[in-house]
Amino acid sequence: MKELVLSQKQLQVCRKKIVHGIRSAVGLAKAKGVVVGMSGGVDSSVVAKLAAESVKDVHALMLPEVEVNDPKDLKDAVKLAEQIGVKYNVVEINEALNAVSESFPWSDFNISSKKRAFANIKPRLRMVYNYMVSNLDNRIVLGTTNKTELLLGYFTKYGDGGCDFEPLGGLYKTQVIQLARHLGIPDCIACKTPTAGLWKGQTDESEIGMKYSEMDAILYCLIDCNMSPEKAVKKTNLNKVMVEKMANIVAETQHKRHMPGII
Repeated sequence: MKELVLSQKQLQVCRKKIVHGIRSAVGLAKAKGVVVGMSGGVDSSVVAKLAAESVKDVHALMLPEVEVNDPKDLKDAVKLAEQIGVKYNVVEINEALNAVSESFPWSDFNISSKKRAFANIKPRLRMVYNYMVSNLDNRIVLGTTNKTELLLGYFTKYGDGGCDFEPLGGLYKTQVIQLARHLGIPDCIACKTPTAGLWKGQTDESEIGMKYSEMDAILYCLIDCNMSPEKAVKKTNLNKVMVEKMANIVAETQHKRHMPGII
């Protein structure tokens, strides 16, 4: 959809706004700097690059799960961190993950949803590591969730959704890819198949059931343009089932975008 394509001028404005936002957040918190989890994917790579342009002190954490996450992703993350000049640590989460899983009384619960419950331990463990660095070094935690993921609730509550600031929260996934190219992020990262890395072979688009370009077009119509599903169908030339699916997901995941309610 052409409305989602940003000009070079618009991309430069986005770059400046995000840099200013990160710098302001660090200043308001009187923090030493930031910590960002780098997976080797496009979102975290863009956040790390912009963080390095914003403040002097950026610490990156690479938190792979061995035998599940692609080793190339770690290599890409390390290479980019070195290129942009940020400090980093690599911590494999397998031992911590196994400790949680082995100590949990699975037999006392219905384990039909065990795969997803187990998968969500991983981003929550990564959040723990991010905040350890935050607490030890007086840093704010930068999130790496984009607008598409936020609207669809496609993140783990108190996991990758656990952060102090979302630099990419105003940009759809397809726009983050545009910004990545504008920033000179290597194509091996910018064009990588998006995955949350929750289990081997998992990809975002296969799990959700449509391409990001389709999701973004529908969400833009429903959210930014406040169109009815019927009008969104006509505007996007996508079928009614896809549009209604997006609308339902947005409604069902509303709780993930707000602080807990107070009764």
